[in-house]
Amino acid sequence: MKRTTISLGTVLLAAAFISACQKDSPTGSIAESPREMSFSVLSPGAQTKVSGSTFETGDKIGIFVTDYADEQTPMPLQISGNRATNVAATFDGQSWTSERPVYWGAGKSDIYATFPRIEDLSDINSQSFSVATDQSAEAKDGTPTAYETSDFLWAKAKGVIRTDGAVSLAMRHVMSRLVVRIVAGDKYVGSLPEDATVLLHSTVTDARIDIEKGSVEKDQYGGAKSIRMRNLGIISAGGVDAVTYEAIVVPQMLETSVPLIEINSKSVSYLLEDSFSFRPGVSYTYTATLNASTTAIRVDIGCEIDDWNSTGGSGTGTGGGTEPGGDPGDDDGIVYTDLSAEGTANCYLITGAGNYKFRAVQGNTDGTVGNVRSVEVLWESFGTDITPNVGDLIASASYRDGYVRFKTPETFARGNAVIAAKNSKGVILWSWHIWCSEEGWQEQEYYNNAGTMMDRNLGATSATPGDVGALGLLYQWGRKDPFLGSSSILESKVAASTGTWNVNSNGSTIKAEENPMTFYKSLWLPDYSWQSQKTAYDPCPVGWRVPDGGADGVWAKAFGSKDSFSTSFDSKRGFNFSGKLGDSETIWYAASGYRRNDSGALSNVGYYGFYWSCSPYSNLSYAWYLSFYNNGGVSPANSSDRSSGRAVRCLQEK
Repeated sequence: MKRTTISLGTVLLAAAFISACQKDSPTGSIAESPREMSFSVLSPGAQTKVSGSTFETGDKIGIFVTDYADEQTPMPLQISGNRATNVAATFDGQSWTSERPVYWGAGKSDIYATFPRIEDLSDINSQSFSVATDQSAEAKDGTPTAYETSDFLWAKAKGVIRTDGAVSLAMRHVMSRLVVRIVAGDKYVGSLPEDATVLLHSTVTDARIDIEKGSVEKDQYGGAKSIRMRNLGIISAGGVDAVTYEAIVVPQMLETSVPLIEINSKSVSYLLEDSFSFRPGVSYTYTATLNASTTAIRVDIGCEIDDWNSTGGSGTGTGGGTEPGGDPGDDDGIVYTDLSAEGTANCYLITGAGNYKFRAVQGNTDGTVGNVRSVEVLWESFGTDITPNVGDLIASASYRDGYVRFKTPETFARGNAVIAAKNSKGVILWSWHIWCSEEGWQEQEYYNNAGTMMDRNLGATSATPGDVGALGLLYQWGRKDPFLGSSSILESKVAASTGTWNVNSNGSTIKAEENPMTFYKSLWLPDYSWQSQKTAYDPCPVGWRVPDGGADGVWAKAFGSKDSFSTSFDSKRGFNFSGKLGDSETIWYAASGYRRNDSGALSNVGYYGFYWSCSPYSNLSYAWYLSFYNNGGVSPANSSDRSSGRAVRCLQEK
């Protein structure tokens, strides 16, 4: 892979002076010799320049550098006061020249780069940026096209120390890309319409970019507009010729079916209405097939989804190459950790940033979910009152060869997300919970051979008493998909997320599968939905399941009592059952509240704790659960309506 080295100035000190300094220091430390930074810049694999290269003569990048307060604490990127703030480096076709030199500090540094350089920088964490509404114009006199100026690239090198070598900055796209391919059907007669006008409708073109995080979100005050896509001419892919159009789009969710893609060419006209989610760094491809009639077009509602940052290139050429170490099963050359290698599930835990995959089957089984045409991240949440940007937890997701593949951002974030597989009509076939937490879980042995339990709730990012991360997620009995818990240990405040949640009256197993973000007020799923023998709807990770309940369940057995009893409710809003359930120093059960069966509303957070078992009550509409209250009352075997949303604490399978 080619690299372009960017030297930001020349060394200010003469070699003789440097040599003298080194003689004065027995260690030969470079700390006493000021040294300029140099960089190698790697472009994303998919280019935006009409010439095929990422950078052209006259292009400018902005360089930012921040120091660390100590070995572990990076200083925040600010509008001023950094080691370097938006220092311009200009490309002359071969190398880069900076407007002023940038020097290494004594310790670690974080280094950022943006392209294009924002001339009128006004806000580090919410910088205004817009994509063009007309991206169809061709380049003139070497000036960038509206399409090119709509792209935004970002890179960060984290925690680097002074070196004689160049710092590697791998640029990535923070916007989304839409591609529309017009192909001829089997019975179509005539040439492809190379003069078509293709419009993308209903999208906000104004954005806010966080330079520090490399994230982007639509401007909440921006109105929906139409984008005229640029025409790339006829491009052959897989032996099929297609008139190809593309546009750069601000990442955003179109939550309801709206006019999305319009194709017009002579007598040919088509309007696709669809809900859609544009995610950062992801490229979406729709294929429009011309039928036998010149007046008819069929557009596949399911689209191909690819990582727009999948390959790296140089600062001067067209790029190419892949990440090293790709396994034979991943033909994009990128290594994906197989989360389903030891078994399938409806929930997968990840503990760090990376590339992951899992088999697209019904959780805990090998059962097919149907014909998958696309996958989509339905929602992301930190479990707090801070709303994530789209892509903060899951940067991109795709489907290939029977696997769901996804990537996290470089900076790993705690929280939860759900990825759904869809058919060609956009109907959800199945969905999976991605549990993001560096800690993972610990095993805790309960008394009386009751079993081995997790030390935290399903979806919790902490097991620390009083930590909001210990609340976890909530589940309707018999469902595999979670609902958000609270963002407070004392108030019933639903945690913020990127998704839109619904409440409906009557549900069924099929409705629950197709609508994982809908809370059904009347949902009495059959007894076989959750069982001691793990079912396809069990929400726990591989090797774990929803515990048994009732008089012979885990809690009653461990407590040594079938009856209610009292204990001390903790000021941190829950119970430490150490010495009552097991010998672990802390066995923390948070008072996570519940979701009401009559409304789906979150209730009694910080006062009540309700934990589902897999055991149905004799009444078809009820099931057993552990309950406790702030007055100190504990019942290891209580029963209530299956439609209620309650916490889950998983039991290790034997």
